[in-house]
Amino acid sequence: MQFAKLKIWLLLIPSFFLFIACSSHPEKSGFELQREIWDYTDENEGKPIYITSTLPIDSADANKLIYDFFRIETDKYPDTVKLYARVFDSSGHFITNMANPYKNNPDINYFKILVEYLGKVYNVREVPIEYFTVREFGAKDSIPYNIVLTVDYSGSMTGVMDAISTGTNLFVSLKMEYDQIGITTFNKTTDIKVPLMKDKDKILSLYNLRKNQGIGSFSAVYDAISSNIKMFEYTPIDVPRVLVVFSDGDDNYSKEKIGDLIDSAKKEQIHIFTVAFGYSKDENLRYLAQYTGGKFYKAYTKEELISIFRDIYMSLRYYYLITYHPPKFWGYHKVRSYLDIQGRKDTLYAEAEYNTSDLMPWDDIGKAFTRPIQFDFDKYDIKPESYPILDEIADVMLSDPKLKLEIQGHTDNVGGVDYNMTLSENRARAVYDALISRGIEPSRLRYRGFGFSRPIASNDTEEGRAKNRRTEFVILAK
Repeated sequence: MQFAKLKIWLLLIPSFFLFIACSSHPEKSGFELQREIWDYTDENEGKPIYITSTLPIDSADANKLIYDFFRIETDKYPDTVKLYARVFDSSGHFITNMANPYKNNPDINYFKILVEYLGKVYNVREVPIEYFTVREFGAKDSIPYNIVLTVDYSGSMTGVMDAISTGTNLFVSLKMEYDQIGITTFNKTTDIKVPLMKDKDKILSLYNLRKNQGIGSFSAVYDAISSNIKMFEYTPIDVPRVLVVFSDGDDNYSKEKIGDLIDSAKKEQIHIFTVAFGYSKDENLRYLAQYTGGKFYKAYTKEELISIFRDIYMSLRYYYLITYHPPKFWGYHKVRSYLDIQGRKDTLYAEAEYNTSDLMPWDDIGKAFTRPIQFDFDKYDIKPESYPILDEIADVMLSDPKLKLEIQGHTDNVGGVDYNMTLSENRARAVYDALISRGIEPSRLRYRGFGFSRPIASNDTEEGRAKNRRTEFVILAK
């Protein structure tokens, strides 16, 4: 118990204290220091399990199975959501033969139930997914990948370069015949060590020849990600694109913004896997993975980093793809899948979450978004079909107590200036009142009417006038 308390205390030490500790013990750095702190516990629970090999379900111990969602793709929402699921045991075996086309017994249905929960705080509701498909993928499917691995070569990473080299060589050694792999490094600029290519021996030769070049003082993580996204420009869009980023997340040089990177990666269908080292700045690395259909990892030891490189490649090859049509809700979703495993003592399930809200954690103050809130003609009574939109906004605000919004009412130019100014203000006030009735404090909202003074389209056509009749929300504080 004392060790467990010590671990918690160490995790609360400010980063500048850790820097001082590193400086006062120069013989311990990088993974050596992280390993010392990580091992100050007698509790192994919670430490991750990484995939190393495969095992058929008929040979597995049902009570040692673990079920998780490796990653989730929502780029086709609201039409389709894809869940990349894994079933594995406590020894790191991926469990096979549980779905077509590899299922041994066609009469057994392991994947029984799928549900979504809509909303995080306000009016949370369960929606069963009546129809979904499950398809097992394995090495025999021979799906080619285009993969770029980019590594932080700033000064803060010098203590882990040997582990990076070992992990990179392992990662390339797992390469399938038709995969293309590229390797880059970055400090304040990005250096292409190996362009995308298929020849495994050449990839390893070029990397090992150049791996010690380009270590610098500054770190431009986001600029590097932008540069690496461009490396996929001439690869087929129908071949999966994966970007693996290894960094401590400390960016002191970039001009790129995380929201723009996520939008760019989603547009180019690039899935970003982020691997954070030790006491890293994790928040944005997590966002990059979560919102691009990738996965976030955290490495404390050299052995763990090497295991993560193997886990990424194994999990790109072996997975269960669950595909379904999701309920339409522009906000927080939690999805849960239940397995039926004969001989198991309890219920096995996996959970994942995704967010389809117009408000993202990285949004800046001043960002505006429009929601199609409908009113009766010439009135400011909100139509019942718009209530779910108000529920979505209320849920986001109740989930983030620091968030403050301005509600803006806008009209077309039919009618006089005074008439439209009053109508737009009344409609904004109606939205304001509706959000307060859902539990939002009045101090977190304000409303304004602009009439037709701020059109976003021509008022000369009905289509343009329809666009101008809108309710906008502007971030005031967060």
